[in-house]
Amino acid sequence: MWADGPSLFGVLNLTPDSFSDGGAYDSVGAALVRAERMIEDGADVIDVGGESTRPAGQTYGEGYRTLSPAEEIARIAGTLDALATAGLPFSIDTTKAPVARFALERGALVVNDTSNGENVELLRETAAFGASLVLMHNRGRGEVSGDNARYGDVVRDVLAELAAATDRALAAGIPESAIAWDPGLGFAKTPEQSLRLLTELPRIVEIGYPVFVGASRKSFLAANPSRAGIRPGPSDRLGASVAACLMAARDGARALRVHDVRESAQALALLRATRALGGSGGAA
Repeated sequence: MWADGPSLFGVLNLTPDSFSDGGAYDSVGAALVRAERMIEDGADVIDVGGESTRPAGQTYGEGYRTLSPAEEIARIAGTLDALATAGLPFSIDTTKAPVARFALERGALVVNDTSNGENVELLRETAAFGASLVLMHNRGRGEVSGDNARYGDVVRDVLAELAAATDRALAAGIPESAIAWDPGLGFAKTPEQSLRLLTELPRIVEIGYPVFVGASRKSFLAANPSRAGIRPGPSDRLGASVAACLMAARDGARALRVHDVRESAQALALLRATRALGGSGGAA
């Protein structure tokens, strides 16, 4: 599943309340058009989400509203059927076993677990279907406050907690070769902690699991305001998002979760070209 160079997972949020594009693709037709466009632009996989995971805190207030499995399935059902009929590769972004099973039955290649392997039933469903698993580091509901965002060495602590999640996944029957690690930028982490993880990504890559990075449009990218003192909103973070994408690719990430597929694909193509000429572009 995990290519040598970074695969692009195009974000398809079927939610009214996602931090960046909530409500933009609330019909099956609009979602399918968006998915087809992302594949044309260079996405390898469409990452489908039916529940927002925006964390509580200063940026997003109370954060996301937890859905029941039935509510989440109702949001994604028509689109997953349409993607499957169209033969488009897709993953499912969920923390719930029934939702994972529903998506896997329709051909999902990857379960993107934003709970860091907390739900053993979800892990078992993933194993039963022989799918790949992304373990995203997180604590609680991702709140950036109190003990949730308290670390000694943030890289060391994230690695330890990802390793513990991996043990749970292995015990549930998922083969080691099917597991990828996501440091969870922006979740239960201050902007400085997220930047530290991005900067020190080689420490995570060297452990040996494929590394999956989702930095696109996140608020930590806007931690430093412009000269005018303005912090850009989610849709105005393209430059920083592409820069983070390139940093992660340079340092060995094997998959990148992005909203702006065309621009990210162009940037990666340039990075690969410089590598082919002997430049210092890293693993891409």
